[in-house]
Amino acid sequence: MLDYNCSGLNKKEHMTREQVQDAWEEIVDIGCSNYEKLTREQRIWFNIEPLITGGLWDHYMNSGADKNTDTIEDLEYLNFNSVAKQLHKFNKTFFPNGVPEEPDARQEQFDKFTEDKLEDCIEEMDEQFWKISHDLENALLEHINKTGIGK
Repeated sequence: MLDYNCSGLNKKEHMTREQVQDAWEEIVDIGCSNYEKLTREQRIWFNIEPLITGGLWDHYMNSGADKNTDTIEDLEYLNFNSVAKQLHKFNKTFFPNGVPEEPDARQEQFDKFTEDKLEDCIEEMDEQFWKISHDLENALLEHINKTGIGK
């Protein structure tokens, strides 16, 4: 994909996901070893990428939800308020006292609900999310290109 400035000169090529893989790996290293060292731009990528590849349920089952509040902020920053609202709604239902920062602690909370209730909520949440996940992926790639963090 090519992007042209207003004069039509100085075309600039957008980096693809494959081209930014090395930068992604560096961000993962930083995020996993010292999350606070991530820049705001890097943090957005660190928190949103796993949603795109694994979905919202995976977010809660793995370490993504350890930074649930930041993830919601990052979704809102990218103007994906509908996904942020999904996470808020899920949090209010299953984590009224806040989302625990460990997958095992979240699982303990899930175990307090019937399997049917949990499965119905997960199915509804994932169905809504996957309908717009491609748009979120495109917005994230635009963020990566716009901020230059993929280089």
